[in-house]
Amino acid sequence: MQSLEEISRILSIMDKKEITDFFKELLTSSEIRTLSKRWQVVKMLATTECTQREVARSLHVSLCIVTHGAKILKIPNATVKRYIKGDMYGIKHSTNN
Repeated sequence: MQSLEEISRILSIMDKKEITDFFKELLTSSEIRTLSKRWQVVKMLATTECTQREVARSLHVSLCIVTHGAKILKIPNATVKRYIKGDMYGIKHSTNN
C-alpha cells in the first residue's frame, strides 16, 4: 500500500481547498459519490438507532456496503470512529507524524 501512504503524506500538507480539489481531479464524480455515501453510512450507523437494512434503504446503498461500515465500527480503535465523533462536534484531529 505504498501509494496510499504517499497520498496520505501529500494530504497531510494540504489545506481543505487543496484536498477537495485533489479528490475532484483524481476521482470521477461517481467515485466521489461512492466515498461520500460510505461516509454517510458509517455516520448513520454510529449516530442513530437505525438497523442496517434501514440505513441501506435510506441511503440507497447495498446491504453489503452497510455491513462493511458496521464491521469498521466494531473495531475498537477504528480511526473512522474518532473522526465521526470529531465531525459531530466540530473537533479537528491532529496527525501523529
